[in-house]
Order: sequence, then structure tokens, then C-alpha cells
Amino acid sequence: MDIALFALAVQASRLDAGQVITAPRRVFYVVDRRIIVDEAHERARRIAEKLARAKEGILKTVKDNLCRIAQGGSGGFGRERPLAVHVLRGGMYRSEAWARNPLQPTIIASTVDQVGSRLLFRAYGRRSRLWPIYAGLVANDSLILLDEAHCSLPFQQTLHGVRKYRTWGHEPLGRCFHPVVMSATPPPGLLDVFEDSSDERIDADHPLGRRQLASKRARLREVAKANGKRAIGELSKEFVAAAQRLVGEGHKTVVVFANRVATARRTHRLMGAAGIDTELLTGRMRPVDKDAVVERLRGLSLHSNQSSSRNLRQPVVVVATQTLEVGADLDFDGLATECASLDALRQRFGRLNRMGRPVNSSAEILIRGDQVTPKEADPIYGDALPQTWDWLRHLGSDSGVVDFGIAALDRVLPHGKALAKLNSPSLDAPVMLPAHVDCWGQTAPEPRPSPDVAMFLHGPREGAADVQVCWRADVDVSSDESQSDALRAISLCPPSSAESLPVPVGLFRRWLAGANAEDESADVHGSDLHETVDVSGPEDASEAASRRVIRWRGLETSTDAITADPSAVRPGDVIVVPANHPGAWSDLGDLPLGPHEPAVALDVGDKAHRLARAKPVLRLHGDLVDSWPDSLAGKAAARALLDNDLERKYDEDADELTDSVGDVLTELAASTATGRWGWLPQAASELAAEFSTARELRRGYVLSGSRSLVLAGRRRVASLTDEVDAFSDEDDSTASGISHRNRKQVLLRTHLPGVEGFARQHAFGCGLPQPISDALARAGLLHDLGKADPRFQSLLRRGSRWVSGEPWAKSADMPQTSASQTRAREASAYPEGGRHELLSVRMAESAPALLPDDPTLRDLVLHLVASHHGHCRPFAPVVIDDGHTVAEFELNGHGWRWCGPTNLERLDSGVGDRYWRLTRHYGWWGLAWLEALLRLADWRRSEWEETHDDE
Repeated sequence: MDIALFALAVQASRLDAGQVITAPRRVFYVVDRRIIVDEAHERARRIAEKLARAKEGILKTVKDNLCRIAQGGSGGFGRERPLAVHVLRGGMYRSEAWARNPLQPTIIASTVDQVGSRLLFRAYGRRSRLWPIYAGLVANDSLILLDEAHCSLPFQQTLHGVRKYRTWGHEPLGRCFHPVVMSATPPPGLLDVFEDSSDERIDADHPLGRRQLASKRARLREVAKANGKRAIGELSKEFVAAAQRLVGEGHKTVVVFANRVATARRTHRLMGAAGIDTELLTGRMRPVDKDAVVERLRGLSLHSNQSSSRNLRQPVVVVATQTLEVGADLDFDGLATECASLDALRQRFGRLNRMGRPVNSSAEILIRGDQVTPKEADPIYGDALPQTWDWLRHLGSDSGVVDFGIAALDRVLPHGKALAKLNSPSLDAPVMLPAHVDCWGQTAPEPRPSPDVAMFLHGPREGAADVQVCWRADVDVSSDESQSDALRAISLCPPSSAESLPVPVGLFRRWLAGANAEDESADVHGSDLHETVDVSGPEDASEAASRRVIRWRGLETSTDAITADPSAVRPGDVIVVPANHPGAWSDLGDLPLGPHEPAVALDVGDKAHRLARAKPVLRLHGDLVDSWPDSLAGKAAARALLDNDLERKYDEDADELTDSVGDVLTELAASTATGRWGWLPQAASELAAEFSTARELRRGYVLSGSRSLVLAGRRRVASLTDEVDAFSDEDDSTASGISHRNRKQVLLRTHLPGVEGFARQHAFGCGLPQPISDALARAGLLHDLGKADPRFQSLLRRGSRWVSGEPWAKSADMPQTSASQTRAREASAYPEGGRHELLSVRMAESAPALLPDDPTLRDLVLHLVASHHGHCRPFAPVVIDDGHTVAEFELNGHGWRWCGPTNLERLDSGVGDRYWRLTRHYGWWGLAWLEALLRLADWRRSEWEETHDDE
């Protein structure tokens, strides 16, 4: 990542010479181990902080160059940051802020699922209208660092397929796309490999030499009783005994590796029962919980103490799955591991005496009795597991001990096919054909059937992707009456990645169906082992109601997304589970809920919201308030407030209710709570400062039911934010209000040239040829002409027919609820499902002199206008419009006009033909990238308008 940033900064001078920057702006660090994703993000964040603070020297030069690149080499539009840093998680708010500025130097840490699904036009957990933006940005001006590539061979093959097909087209745009493989055990077939050929690795006085020459002796142990249904229990007992032996030998830090999540959990429980200080670290943890564990383990960092002593008061044992297998910045003195394939074992031993400290480290390798001569292949490691055990036994035949030191093992490793048999089985991705990409490129509407991208990311026999699960205590979906309140509460405090738990989709379906949900999968993709279970759900209606969950799809979520049907759950879904949901929630993940703690403790939504959005939020709900410590100032006042019927009280005396809310805020802000509850007085203080008057406070809270309300801050907390989150995609029904709290109107005559300016800046900064740059800018000028429709202008005014003055592009009076939107649309006579961008196309066609003469560029302008909300790829949505309203608009001496329906939904309208001509001309990812440049220009202009006065 450091090298990629420096190489990009060096090329800033190309902008002055009018040359194209060939170094990638977006660096995707991709690895299928969540803990490494977080560590890569943390390193990138430290780089960004140091660049932001740089005042002199080479660091300041790099900073200035990256800022110039982020601005496209042009002035105006404000200064950009030198480096944006993001971690990309499935379906989460703010996960997509990396896509804000196509010119911005950015580092994105993520997984194969998240990056791969976006690359192939099928972004998991995202709306289909956004798919082309992500595909265009991932496939252009990008570097993909595929770490631990031996674990992701199918995705590696898919990347090479994409690289080939990116060159297809009559005029491919030639943007850089560099997939790079990183691995200590690289897969075969690589042609261009960079290795360490120096003498440093065999120099005992050099840090690299100390690490590679260190001895790591491991004893081989067979656990004969661990077989069949007794396997997990017996193996867990032996893990405890092994940890006790290693601690008895004087090792202060010990790590235990299990192949199954269920084994790790059972071992952790037995360790606790034996009085051993133990931490559990798996991929089934919420980031907010994992961060707490990693913080407690910070003393085990390989950089924290490189001496032989640890200065620990008592031994520490960490029980982990494959999530700790590679990349973790932790260094242990002792290790016990379940036998796995040889490449997996080599990775695990990388956590043992990682720095080559002068200590006598030791380890044990355990194997279940039923895996010595198994009747069937292991579902994770295949035949490599027993063959590795046989090889190890032969290697240590005299003493039963094998040295897993890097140098020692290199001397005895087999080669070629003999080594391949000992390594994890690798699957091949299906051969990617042009027909596959043709299907993926069609995102609106999505064709049926459509190739499953999961096979191209992980191979044909792998399990499905995860779902993201979070718990909320203020959500009640047990009755139809409470469902609208539940959706309102979630919309005011949407799920964020910090509070969400990744769960294999099959496991969650089993849990929802009430079937056995013990997690015998591994922390590697596709190891969900029980997909054949009946997931039809409970037959009893009352039981089904008690198991309802919400498939959260953003602000578009309706009551149809509330379900108890396991088959309705899809990979990539964001699932909100009521905290009082019956069932063994502990089977879904490793959550820090003690045996006597109430389930409401699972809800950390307010804390996670503040961290994810850098904006405070406070939900006042009976169960949540009851969970606050009794010593917390403000708890009694909050309880008293919620004893009222809030909706009735608001109708009777809104001022009195507002005063009561203010009293609660004041008392909470004065609290001295620390530790787990330290965020609460901080959030209250931030809200009290923002809503300092009764009038502002009244606008600041929203009732989410008769017994609950939400205080949502609008100002970002300066100490928490390093991202801008004010932009989002727009739609007719919601987006023309910019944001749900916008207080001003934006004129169409200023919005259109503003988008034109951002589009030209994007095109110039990316080094596009002048004709294409001009076409992109012209599309920006024309994209919202359809908003001049008098019916649309009435809609912007809540359905008022008294429309006068200049047309608006955005309104402060846009209705916010579904019911009010429907009333406004009916009052304005705007057609249901109406699309202003389709009318924009017809109005643009009414002035052909303002369109390019070149047929391809003319096609490009009209397609960019038609698709700037994600439609028309390849067909326009059907709009039933029986009116004959005249829409006309003038700007800078030019006029546009159209009367009646657009009829662009017809198959002979030319919309679909235009899409295919442009796809063949610029390529699948080239056209998507051009669309992204315009749509992001529209978003960024809207973001600018939210913080500046209209001209």
C-alpha cells in the first residue's frame, strides 16, 4: 500500500503536462480473513493521518501531490484530502463512501465477496441501480492486492478474465487495472514472481534471518477418543490439557487453533471452567466486540515487546479459528493446533515466536481419531489433512517431534505434485465467457436467469456468502401494528458495520427455521456445511410471528421485508433481529453477553452509529433505558418521560414534551459515566450542543412509536470523522429533497451547470480524450431537464398546484413518509413510478444542435442522461402516463421542450439498442465507468449544494 501511494504521488506532474496518470488511484487490499482486513485498514488509516498532518519534507510533497490528483489537477471545488481510507463491509451504511470521488486516492480494505461482487456488477447487499457505479470504479484506475492468494485461486482466475475482457471494445478506454497476487505459499502457474533472493534470510544477526532461522518444535498427538459425535467434545478437552501443558512449561502466551467454530467455542468454555484466562477470537464477532478483544491483546503484538520476557501478570491463552491463521500482528510463545493441510499449518506457525525472539517456543499438533484414516474427505481440507498427518508422522518418526521453523521446514519440503497433495484443495472458477459478462452488464432490469457470481469468486462447490446480522431492542415486529414503528426506528438509526455480525447464510436460515444451528463451519468462505436442512420455517402462526426478522434494504425497506421465512434470506442481506427474539442467539456468533445479562445488551446501535457516521444519536426506549446503569444521571428522567404516551403528549403539548426531552439530555450530558457507557454522556453533550434551543430540539427528535423516540444529530463530530457522508444516490420520490433535513431549495438553472462542472473535472482529471470529456459535461448539463415538468415541480411543493417562479431541482418541502409522498404525487398528478430522466432524454432530443454530431458521442450523451439513476441498462422502466403536459426549460439562450409521455419503455424506442452499441464500443466496464463519472458528479454537486447557498 505504501509503495502504491508513493508511485501515484510521483505521477502528479503528468497533470501539468496534460498526460494521463497511469498509476492506480484506488488500491483494493483484498483478503478473505476479516482480521487482516481490519489490520490493513488500520495501517492505511495511520498513513492517512500522517499525510494529513504533514508540514514539511517528502511527506508534505507526497501529500500535496495526492491532493492535486484528488482535485483532477484543477482549481476550485475545494481542497480534497490526500488519501481516503475505507473498510468495505457487506450492505452497510457508509461502506460506499469510497465511491464518492472517482479522482480521490483511496485505499479500500475488503474481502473477496465484497470487491468481487462489485467488480462483476452484482454488489452483494446493494441496490441494483448502484451496481454499475461500483463495477466501473473497481475495474478502472485500480490496483487489487490479493493477499493470501493461495486461499482465493478462483477469484485470482476471475481477475485475469476481467483483465482480458476489459480490452474488448471498438474504443476501450485503456484505464489501468492491476491484479497483484501476494502469498508466502504462492499458487502454481504465476509467471512474474518477486521473491527475496538476498542473504538476509540466512543471516542470524538480521531481523529477517532471526525470524526464518527460529526453531519451532511441535509434538504430534492423536486424540483417539475424538471421533463421530464425540469429536468436538473430546478434542476440546485435549486442547485444554495441551494449553495447560504449554503454560506449565513456562509459556506466558499460548494460542489454540481449531478447524471449526464450534470446537473453538467449546474449548473456550472449558478453558473458563478450568480457571484459565482465555480470549476467544473468531470471524463470528462484531467489529465493536472484536476491537475490545484485540485491544486487550495489544501486549502480544510483535512490535510491542521483542524481548524474551512478556511482563505479564499471568499466562494468556487465545482460542482462535482460521481468522487468526494469517496476517495477525500477534506473537505467541506456545501453540496448540488441530491438524490441517500443510499450507494452513505453516500459516498458523507464523504466529509462534514470529520475531525470532530468544525463547524456547514449543507447540502441539492434535488430530481427531476419525481423521487419521477417514472414511470421507474433510469438508474444508479434503484429503490433504490425513496426508499431511502421514507426512508429519514419517518426518518425526523417531521422536514424534517436527520442527516447523521456516528454514528447517524448507529443507524437508517435498516439491511439485507431492507438495500439492499436502496443501488445501483449490477449486477452479468456471471459464468466464462473454455471454456471462453480457448478462452481468444488464443491471436494469436484471435478466433471468443470471450467472451466479459466487462461483466465479470461490469456485463451484463452495457455500454461499454471509449475511450481516445485528440486534435491536427498540424493534418489535411481532404484530402488524408495530411494524411501521420498527421500520421508522431503524431508518433513524440504520445498521452499521461495527454492530453487525457476519453469519453464513445457511447457518442463519437454520437458526431462523428452529433447526440445529451449531456452527461446525470454519472461518473460511464456503465452509457452511449443512445447506440441506429443511428451512421451510415453523408452521404455527404464532411461532412464526415470534421469529420475524427484517431484511434491511435501506430507506426502501417496506413491511414486505419483515419475514419468518428462511428461504427469503439471501446472501449479502443485512438482517435486523429483535433483541428479545427467542432462540439460541449464541449459536450465530461470539457475543460478549454474560449468562445473567438481559438480551437488550446485544443492542449497541447508538454507539456503533456514532462511530460509523461520526454523528451522535440517542434512542429513548424503555428496554434500552432500563439497561443503563442505575448510577447514570438522566436515567430516572428518561424513564419518567417514557411513561407517557408520547404521540398523544406531542399532540396535546409539544412544547412540554420538548422540555422533558431537553431535561433528559442535560442530565445525561452531565453524567460522568466511563468505560462501556462512556459514549452515552459524550453523545448527549454533542446533541445538547447542536440542539441548544427548544425550537432546534423540537426539530431534532422524531417519535418512533408511542413509547419511544430518536434524537438524531446532523452535525458530524470533528474528532470522529475523516469522511464526507453527505452524498447519496437520488430518486424522484425522495432525493429531490437532498436530505431528509434539508432546509432550502436549489434552482434547476444552478444545479445543471454545477453538475456539468463536476463532470468536466472528473473527465479532465481522469485524462479522457477531449471529445468524450465534452460529451460527459454535456450530459451533466442535460441530465435533469425533465424536472421542469410542471407536475414534478408541484411534487417538489408537496403537491401544490400553485407553481410559479423558476423551476427547482431540489426542495426543502419534499414529503418524507410513504403516505405523504403518495398524497403529494396524486395531488400533483405526477405519474406513478414517473422518471424525470426519461423526460430529460426527450427534451435533450428536442434540441439536436446541442448534441454532438458524432453518432457514438450522441448516443453516449443520451445514454448517460437516461441511466443517471441506474435505469436503462438496457431497458427503460415502464411509466403509465396518460397526460399531455408540456415541459419546457430555457438556459443560457437555449431552449428544450417536450409534450406528452416519453414512450421510452417501448422495445422500439432505441434505449436498449443504444445501450448495446455503447457496450460494444467502450466495453462492459468502460461504459459503466463513464456512467459512474457522471452520476458521482451529480452526487458531489448535491453534496456541495447542501453546504452552500444557491447562486
